[in-house]
Amino acid sequence: MNYTIDINRYNLDLSGITSLLFKIKACDSAHVLLSTSDVRNSSKPLSEIIMGYFSDSSYIIYRAESTHDTWFSIPNILNCTVYLPFWISWASGDIELGTGVVVGEDILGNLKKTNHFEVRSIGVFTDRGTLGNWTIQVEVSDKFAGYFDSCSMSNTKSDVVVVDDIKCSGIRCATICGMSNTCMGFNFNSVMKRCELLSFGSNVVTDIPHHTEDDWRFYSKCYNRKTACLGCY
Repeated sequence: MNYTIDINRYNLDLSGITSLLFKIKACDSAHVLLSTSDVRNSSKPLSEIIMGYFSDSSYIIYRAESTHDTWFSIPNILNCTVYLPFWISWASGDIELGTGVVVGEDILGNLKKTNHFEVRSIGVFTDRGTLGNWTIQVEVSDKFAGYFDSCSMSNTKSDVVVVDDIKCSGIRCATICGMSNTCMGFNFNSVMKRCELLSFGSNVVTDIPHHTEDDWRFYSKCYNRKTACLGCY
């Protein structure tokens, strides 16, 4: 676990979840570790999923007092230049690896009869000498925390959908956005006292597009008791 990127620090709420959706762009040897330890103690029971080891071999390994594993060969499971979608599920105690964005469909391999445990930390990494880029789906609650974060970015304007453009104070702008379920944040110009209320629209957004523009500042709605502020990653 010491060699992994800790997913918990990106506000992934692990309480009660039984699956992980992600995309990976790497040539080979991508690893996901599911641990019973909330302090990332590798001596505690864990499961390791290895995709594309030496390009075509993949493994699911469960380690506790003894080690159980399964191996399956899928050539070209990863791609050096294209993000490919995967899911991992541990709902039944079995560990399953699949491809696509729907958990339970297109299963690539599974390890049966593992001891069911609560996943308290998740880590990802690619082998030494291998570059990997990961996109991981993080669910947040739909309860607005009543707090906006500027993400410490001055002179920054978000480029998501503008649903309203009004002239008002910053406090008024935040109040209007806070009362709207569809408003995800706002752009505010402190010189012109101009407020742009923002929405994701109907599209799935994996990043918050923005550009630099003088006197503007983007403010994001925050969720999960201020820990998840959209666009501040």
